[in-house]
Amino acid sequence: MKRGVYAGSFCPVTNGHVDAIEKAARLVDKLYVVVGVNPSKRYAMSDEARFSAVSKAVAHLPEVEVVFYGGMMTDFCKSVNADVMIKSIRNATDLQQVIDLADVNADFWQGETVFVVGDKKWRNVSASLVRELAFLGKDVSAYVPACCADEICRALGCEPAQKKDEA
Repeated sequence: MKRGVYAGSFCPVTNGHVDAIEKAARLVDKLYVVVGVNPSKRYAMSDEARFSAVSKAVAHLPEVEVVFYGGMMTDFCKSVNADVMIKSIRNATDLQQVIDLADVNADFWQGETVFVVGDKKWRNVSASLVRELAFLGKDVSAYVPACCADEICRALGCEPAQKKDEA
């Protein structure tokens, strides 16, 4: 059984993340989507809210298991006998970061770091862009999975689109 890992902070999960996870899931028999937990980092969403949103966003993928992890991803990969760590690429900056990460990963783990290219529809969408729009009070529902848009808006303090439409 080929196992893969796709990790992120998912603060919040975006449509681009879901697109990449769907592509990653096609490459392996079992995909662990890891919601990273770093106690020294301050997230805009609670760990529970990030986990819940990701879980809902990928619920349609039976080969995917969403988990929390707070250590080095190569250690997690070893713990689940993962063959590949899958990263998504939106642009040249992402590519350089993944190449650098792959070099470091090779020092700690024998698996492969591979990447999938994000759909051009979502390449300009990042979690930091979504957070910024939310903090400015803008509707972010076009950039996040519909199944968890309300939850994400509540967690980030923006008003869900349907609530604005009802007003």
